[in-house]
Amino acid sequence: MKTTSLLIYSALIIFNLFFESVLLAQSVVRVDSFYMPSLGRTKKLSVLLPTKYDPAKQYPVLYLLHGYSGGHDDWWTRTKLREYVRDLPLIVVMPDGENSWYANSALEPNERFEDYLVKDLPQYVHKLYSIDTTRQAIAGLSMGGYGAMMLGLRHPSKYEFVGSLSGAITFPRGMNDTTRPAERSLFPSLRRAFGERPNISRNAHDVFILYRQTPKDSLPYMYMAIGIQDGYRSFLPGHRAFTDLLRTYGAAYEYHETQGGHNWQFWDREIQPLLRRMREVLKF
Repeated sequence: MKTTSLLIYSALIIFNLFFESVLLAQSVVRVDSFYMPSLGRTKKLSVLLPTKYDPAKQYPVLYLLHGYSGGHDDWWTRTKLREYVRDLPLIVVMPDGENSWYANSALEPNERFEDYLVKDLPQYVHKLYSIDTTRQAIAGLSMGGYGAMMLGLRHPSKYEFVGSLSGAITFPRGMNDTTRPAERSLFPSLRRAFGERPNISRNAHDVFILYRQTPKDSLPYMYMAIGIQDGYRSFLPGHRAFTDLLRTYGAAYEYHETQGGHNWQFWDREIQPLLRRMREVLKF
């Protein structure tokens, strides 16, 4: 009997040590919710904190955006992001942007997702955590990649670094080019965000127009990567055309075409070099 109890006790100790080692190997996740004045409702967000977070220090922040049909927990549940940032002095904030394209809706006055991202969310995060406001970045995948580029170009003074993986940067200008089923499925959300027809709202959220509205030396550093097997037929040529414009303009950017499709395997791999480059740009 004593031998059995001792074995059980030893097994519990080993399990606890293993469990603690797993926890220590990853950054701390906090899932929170708060009322967003810009939307008039409460939304959830996920925050990754360094394993040795110290409120007495100021940390760079990365606002990391999800893709279409995603949510605030996508990045840390579907990739190894917690492992990749565990030793970094970095706070990662992941909001829930629904299928908003991170824009203030052209059709629904109460759906001001851009205001939520650039006003409500930073105010809330800055109250809870020790943020270095001079070292802020924004990045995302697919719809979130477009959102990061669009918000970074519309608010260049807020971000030093903008990152996009498989970014849907051909929208909104290409929203009427819906010859493939996958792209037709996006049209209702695109119409809700940018309106029924080509208009001022579309131009105001078109990265192909936005980049030249800011002097090149005042633009954030732009990092883009896309898989050469990406299933959205407009995305790869769109990236090539956009980077040609950035090069001609003299903007600071970095562009990578690598093997891979429009999927989590690609994003899990490519978030790692994005993080490394972000560290170099933000100097931490």
